[in-house]
Amino acid sequence: MTIEIRPCADRDELREYGRIVSYVFASDDGMEDELAATQPDWTVCAFVDGRMVSTLGVWPFTVRLNGSPVPMGGVTAVGTLPNYRRRGLLRRTMQQALETMHERRQPLAILWASMAAIYQRFGYGLASTGVTYRFDPRLAALANGADAQGWQVELFAAVDALSVVKPVFIEWATPRNLVIHRSAELWRVSTFRPPKKGLPVHVALARDAAGTPRGYAVYSAMTVDHQPDEGEQELRVNELVALDAAAWTTLWEFLRSHDLARRVEFRAVPPDDPAPELLLEPRVLNRRTQDAVWMRVVDVPAAFTARPYDADGRLAVRLASDNLCPWNEGTWVLEVDGGTATVRSATLEPDLVVTPAVLASLIAGHRSATFHARAGRLEARDPRVLALADAMFRTTFEPFCPNGF
Repeated sequence: MTIEIRPCADRDELREYGRIVSYVFASDDGMEDELAATQPDWTVCAFVDGRMVSTLGVWPFTVRLNGSPVPMGGVTAVGTLPNYRRRGLLRRTMQQALETMHERRQPLAILWASMAAIYQRFGYGLASTGVTYRFDPRLAALANGADAQGWQVELFAAVDALSVVKPVFIEWATPRNLVIHRSAELWRVSTFRPPKKGLPVHVALARDAAGTPRGYAVYSAMTVDHQPDEGEQELRVNELVALDAAAWTTLWEFLRSHDLARRVEFRAVPPDDPAPELLLEPRVLNRRTQDAVWMRVVDVPAAFTARPYDADGRLAVRLASDNLCPWNEGTWVLEVDGGTATVRSATLEPDLVVTPAVLASLIAGHRSATFHARAGRLEARDPRVLALADAMFRTTFEPFCPNGF
């Protein structure tokens, strides 16, 4: 048996890549768009005796990390045909993908996990929390009512909205944490993607009293499946972006004004969204949380220096073992002055001892060093070190990635 690990050579092999991914996930929904946007050299595949049997893709993203743009590899389309599983093929494709990201100076890898257990084996740590709402809009009144005098909402079809909403998105995304820089393709295949093929996608643009765009909501309206003859509707909200509280309130009340809607589903909500604090009865949101984006540190010193920090200080951080990225092993001294970091390797006694997964969580600002120490996942020299690490790795916004990939 001959095993070869390499990218797709051409578009013909990329079509085979798509067929395997569609089989593994039991769906070809959106595959045509995904293949059109994928370059063959963004893939890593396993071939057994010349036949492709395992797939992995790496999209070259730029992602905001505590407000700074950072190149990252967006890992996607990971799958192996069932008759070739348990042979170490995924580990070999993942290792090759991480080595390629290292060569391409992508210090971090991110992914959405179909099964978290798969990726924790490869050093991925949880980097963000996913939040969804599902509620009856008639019950989701604001505690203090709506007070956005002179604001207006303008409706667009998604196909006509990009030039209007993109500047709002950029202003909103710039200071944030874990938001991907969007190409026109990512807007099309993710943000503007309908919940069902052929269903219209609408954009509601909120303008302030001066007519300036300050927020938008991307959504679709659909008939409730079990009552198609009664005209009841469900709104599926792909995204709500607001630059201030008045824009958020205006869009919230606009969505609630759909009289036939008996259910509103928000599919991607920032963990620090204000709705639970603003509603008269927040329990109606049926707020649900689960794991969202997972992150893997590909290059420790580059990852440390890629993001800004909210507190100055010095930490010696030891990564005792990293079998997929052995260049990361050792003790790294992180020094932050004026929010900017420098990093050097050292042989001194570490302040913190971490695993790749915990290090990813710290860099993303998802969980604090104190949290991981209490969970037994991090060793600290003393409590003062934990307090310093908490302050240094804290982020202005909680990590949130609104786009699937």
